[in-house]
Amino acid sequence: MILMSPWVPLGRTQEERAGFLSKVADLNVKTVTLSMLEGWPEVQPWTDREVHDARSFLDNHGIRVGEFSTFHAGFDSVDPSERKAAMEHYSRQLRLGRMLGAHCIGFSTYGDRGTPQMWSKETWQRSMDAITALAGEAEKAEMDIAAHPHVMSPLCSVDRHLEMLDRVGSPRLKLLMDIVNLTWPQMIFRTTEVTNEIFDLLGEHITALHAKDVIISGGFRVRLEKGFGVIHLDEAVPGTGHMDYATVLRRLEGLNHDITVNVEHFAYEDMMDGQEHIRGVARKVGVKLE
Repeated sequence: MILMSPWVPLGRTQEERAGFLSKVADLNVKTVTLSMLEGWPEVQPWTDREVHDARSFLDNHGIRVGEFSTFHAGFDSVDPSERKAAMEHYSRQLRLGRMLGAHCIGFSTYGDRGTPQMWSKETWQRSMDAITALAGEAEKAEMDIAAHPHVMSPLCSVDRHLEMLDRVGSPRLKLLMDIVNLTWPQMIFRTTEVTNEIFDLLGEHITALHAKDVIISGGFRVRLEKGFGVIHLDEAVPGTGHMDYATVLRRLEGLNHDITVNVEHFAYEDMMDGQEHIRGVARKVGVKLE
């Protein structure tokens, strides 16, 4: 089953909860993505009691939690203290996610992002060590973890996904797929091919999908402070770029397990537009969405 699962802030007050229910109704969903932003100065960590209360509130309104994700940039850092902090963060995410009945806990690799080392064997080994340790914690918690890719990170390709799954070998390790994040510039007009490769080789492991579109610009269209841009790939609201959502939806429907779909990173109105585009494509190709 394909479950539309937008990120909707739950909040703590009655007013915030009323706003949450209003948005859930507008979006016509029964599954939501949640993110409890621990460590941010303006956000106090949720207590266990608050999490239990949140679960009761959601259950009373027939709403389930899909992805439960707050990424930690220290996950595969070269700094041992940052890696330790990240593991403590994800261990707590696993515990809270279980209390909420979440579908999965997302995580991402960041090691040496934006440097020549981000695709190196040494950084990849550090990422593998971190993922293996987190998978062990996930097995203890009886929760699924879902790896999130990005071309500007160690987990940058289908081949690395395959290597990760083979080396870690944990039934609790799943994939939080983001097709746009695996679209290299030479594939911008070949997203059908990208999509089919991902699903052919990784489909059985995909448990959640980040839904967005992809656009390209460069040359005289991108004026920098000095000179012009060579090439830019950017995410965009679904329906405004080159992503083949008809193929994406058909391939999702072909999987034999539940998948959550989150239109991410956009303002609320744009998120609604993107989700409606996906629903429209689904109706056109005969794919059922919940």
